[in-house]
Amino acid sequence: MGGPLTYPEVRVFAEQYLARTVNTSVMVALSVLNTSDLAARVECVKNLYSEYGNGDASKAHLVLLEGFLSDLLTRMKGAPVPAQEIREAPALDTTRAFSSGQRALFESEDQRVVQGALLAQEHLAYSMLTRLYEGVRNYKSVYETDDDFHEACEYFYVHIGEAEKDHKVQAVKSAAAVCRDESDLAVVTQGFTRFVELTAEYWRGVASEMTRRAAAA
Repeated sequence: MGGPLTYPEVRVFAEQYLARTVNTSVMVALSVLNTSDLAARVECVKNLYSEYGNGDASKAHLVLLEGFLSDLLTRMKGAPVPAQEIREAPALDTTRAFSSGQRALFESEDQRVVQGALLAQEHLAYSMLTRLYEGVRNYKSVYETDDDFHEACEYFYVHIGEAEKDHKVQAVKSAAAVCRDESDLAVVTQGFTRFVELTAEYWRGVASEMTRRAAAA
């Protein structure tokens, strides 16, 4: 947010953010499978449908993200950077740790842990995406016009304008459906807190690799 980064640093972000985000819709699907409460499941299904573009495959959130990252890196590098190349980049140890820890939470046999993790995932997502968008604005100069920039940012506008606001509400409702007393709340909180901890370590890993790669450039 404080200013533009170098190409190697942005490349780190693109590779690791995609490696992390590629699993998001799968985690929401697991929240449906691993939650037995019907009311909670209904809210999770709404979330999942949104992740897949509300029935339009071309608007699936992962598709929009890959398009944005490929386009931005291509503009910064001055040469094509296809989405497949970003997908095939190796994940950092901290990114792999996030993904394995995330999956363990969403595969828990306790639906309260699952819903706590989903609550954290959706509430962090909104705050994270608003900040990432503010950072992305530092790269408007690589786009020919403002219209080109805003058209490229559909991934962010879909989330900030509608999807993540809805997902936050849905996650509150699904967590509330499995949280009937203080003991339930304690378990939901465990799932929530563990997801936050995993996320913090993931971003520390990204920042560390950015510093390392910038110094090596």
